[in-house]
Amino acid sequence: MKRFTHNPTPSALDGGFPLLILFTLLLLPSLLFADIRLKDLEAMPKSYAKDFYIWRFFDQNITPDEADQAFYQIKSVNWKLIRRYAKKTKMPGFAMAAKCYRLKPSALPAKDPACSAIAITPYKFTKLSPAQRIALIKQLKDYPDLFHWMEVMSANHPFQRLIQSNNATFFTIFNRCGRTWRAQYLNHPIPATRLKELSRDKAFAQSVKLIVTDPKLTHLQTSLLGIESKNLNHQATFFLAMNALKHNRPALAQRYLHEAYKKAWLRFDKDKVLFWLAIIDPKGNHLTELSKSFDLNIYTLYAHEKLKTPWPRIATPKFQKTQSDYNISDPFAWLKTLNEIHKKKNLALLEYSKRFAYKRTEGHYGVVMARASFYKTHYFPIPYEEAYEGLSIDDKALMLALARQESLFIPASISPSYALGMMQIMPFLVKALAKERHEPFDLDAMFIPEKNIAYARTHLKYLKRFLWHPLFIAYAYNGGIGFTKRLLTKWGSFQRGAYEPWLSMELVHYDESRRYGKKVLANYIVYKKILGEPIDVASVVETLTEPRHTDRFRSRLLNASKTAEEK
Repeated sequence: MKRFTHNPTPSALDGGFPLLILFTLLLLPSLLFADIRLKDLEAMPKSYAKDFYIWRFFDQNITPDEADQAFYQIKSVNWKLIRRYAKKTKMPGFAMAAKCYRLKPSALPAKDPACSAIAITPYKFTKLSPAQRIALIKQLKDYPDLFHWMEVMSANHPFQRLIQSNNATFFTIFNRCGRTWRAQYLNHPIPATRLKELSRDKAFAQSVKLIVTDPKLTHLQTSLLGIESKNLNHQATFFLAMNALKHNRPALAQRYLHEAYKKAWLRFDKDKVLFWLAIIDPKGNHLTELSKSFDLNIYTLYAHEKLKTPWPRIATPKFQKTQSDYNISDPFAWLKTLNEIHKKKNLALLEYSKRFAYKRTEGHYGVVMARASFYKTHYFPIPYEEAYEGLSIDDKALMLALARQESLFIPASISPSYALGMMQIMPFLVKALAKERHEPFDLDAMFIPEKNIAYARTHLKYLKRFLWHPLFIAYAYNGGIGFTKRLLTKWGSFQRGAYEPWLSMELVHYDESRRYGKKVLANYIVYKKILGEPIDVASVVETLTEPRHTDRFRSRLLNASKTAEEK
């Protein structure tokens, strides 16, 4: 096993455009090369993929009637869709709603009270001047729900007013006011009786997360020590355990962890709890129990490494046949495939997998076979291998780790937020990358795996200028580089201390990025082994507190501090 070290090869990441793609272009359905028509939409099954095409349809030269017909075919209405629809429809209210929703704090109060009511949120309210607040409260006196929480936030002592308010007002303000205002005005101990009342509300789980993951909310964190958790879900109970560890209360953390284990549905979450029980009580049998898990994740990999036991079963399918009639770039072909996978049982799935025993559908094959094995065999394919040409093993392992988590190597994937293709690239980023690569802006090209990978390589080349550790790169790929920079430089994460850096990994406040990073890191470790460069789990994680090996943001700050001290 090798210790993790920073060995970037950024220039190799900016991949080209293989000739194979030109052939692939010929196979795409004609829909992807023409304007989307209403009858095309009507033929599509209701899905996030269809919503994506409706979103694009709204951007075309269409009539108000066509826009209205398309709108009522949407699976999940969001503001992306509403903004575009509002520009096309003559339906009353939509244009105003879209415009008002996007109003900046400087434009409040709006002339129309209804517009102000649509626009205002607790976070925006924190950005208003005292005069704006007074005017807005006066304007919205006939909107009791808004009026009440605005009055509370405008009080001379908002925390005292907040704990005296009803639960709905409390959670509207506390959970939606933003980190800065919360730390400035609400970081006070909550009385035990009020805390008990709040803990019965489902919204309290979000409050617990916000408190525990913000290093500035120390007084609120102290309030949570020892509270009853029977009404809380798994995640909130687990956060109470992490909070206890932050405040050097390991026995209390154990109590919460045992409760969190009982509430966990996913094997990943059960393994997470066992890991922390093993850290707190190394003499117990928790690590052995963790090593018996059928799942493959960062926690089980750690257990196997410490106990020197074999990993769960891993498979990397390799096929030579290329003549498949399956259109890997058609999102609706993939939806149909998913439906078939969910309908079929074990033996039928084994037979169905033969449909994908081809070189360009190794990812699809892995999805089918993983379900057929009841997820006891973990598939780590390496499809479209020519697209990784020129990469170091380390960069290749990282790309594969990201792709596996993003889409399970399905080229036609479309997420609810319209992230596209195997590497799940957002449309705005596709546009920016196309400009950087001096190529036409073409969203449909993102369903061609080689093209999608090439764009991801360009993006990763940029990320690796600032971030060198796979976990931090994963955070930036998922949540953005700005979020990752703040995490490392402003929020006190991944510094040396008790239970670090594992504790920081649990306290990333973006739910998706927190889980995503751990999944990608485990994938990376597995692919490093598959590609012939095995690396030990402990060193990969331990390096996270060493900025000179992990990121430019903190290493620059350290260098600047060192220079200042020398002067």
